[in-house]
Amino acid sequence: MEPSTNNSPTERPATIRVLATSGGFRTFVAFFAAMLLFVVVFLIGVGTGVTGFAAAIEDKGSVSESTMYKGNTSSIAVLDISGGINGSTSSYATAAVNKILDNKHIKAVVLRVDSPGGGVTASDEIWNEVQRLKKAQLPVIASYGGVAASGGYYISCGSDYIMAQETTITGSIGVIANIMTFQETLEKLGIKPITLIAKDSPQKSVANDVYRNWTVKDKQKVTGFLDAAYSVFLKRVQEGRSHVIKDPKTIEGIANGSAYTSEEALENGLIDGIGYLSDAISIAVKQSNLQNADPTILRYSPRKGGFGSMFGASSTPPTTEQLKTLLHELSSPDLQYLFN
Repeated sequence: MEPSTNNSPTERPATIRVLATSGGFRTFVAFFAAMLLFVVVFLIGVGTGVTGFAAAIEDKGSVSESTMYKGNTSSIAVLDISGGINGSTSSYATAAVNKILDNKHIKAVVLRVDSPGGGVTASDEIWNEVQRLKKAQLPVIASYGGVAASGGYYISCGSDYIMAQETTITGSIGVIANIMTFQETLEKLGIKPITLIAKDSPQKSVANDVYRNWTVKDKQKVTGFLDAAYSVFLKRVQEGRSHVIKDPKTIEGIANGSAYTSEEALENGLIDGIGYLSDAISIAVKQSNLQNADPTILRYSPRKGGFGSMFGASSTPPTTEQLKTLLHELSSPDLQYLFN
């Protein structure tokens, strides 16, 4: 027997309808508006907080002061110079030295160097800050970390005592310049730049034209700059190490650009001893006659950046002028006291 089926055309399936009442819709709109207002207020609050925090950090300056050891009133300062040496490093060093000189309780300074060097001018400026410390009758003891080469040695060669760790690389007394030109690149792009020079300044384009390959004359001009910078470097070392290396000719033989281990540097007179930061601090204590004073040890380091540095630079695309400036900066002779 077949099961019965009902195919009556008059019957239709049931329909389910969902009705949104006017009250429910208004509730949704009100809720959405409240949430939007909350988000706006929250973002404004966060923005204000970030701005205030960043401003607070900036107001403190570029130098961070911390206490390595809390002792009596008399103090020893540890001044950190690390990484590549540039204008920012020089500005920080000046600010740190100002703080040290303002603190009349500081009786000696340990210059803690861990740097491969960097800009010629910036290195010389930091060297001058070390001279300010010495003129204030503060003993300056240099303490080398992993590397204190070229500009890293330059800034510290006038110290009263130089101590390197066993694994330190130092020396590299010399000058180098890296130069970029763009002639072949521009030719591949189908660009032919034209540089015009006033008739009464024909030497203006010598070692100063980014758009063409350099000639022997260009290179000779920059070599002259390098030789002059090297002469200053050699003079600084001769003056700073004259109490150890009596013959200037000996220093000339050492200052040939070679890098040295700490053992080699000790043998040739570029450093005075091998040891760690704690050993350098002990020497500073002794030279400032604080053996029985239990001095406080203060450390001066570059202050870490705020939120701006955390999230990177501005995302605004560079202008044409900025690109042109960058092009010139990349291709200009950049003289470096740099371990390379």
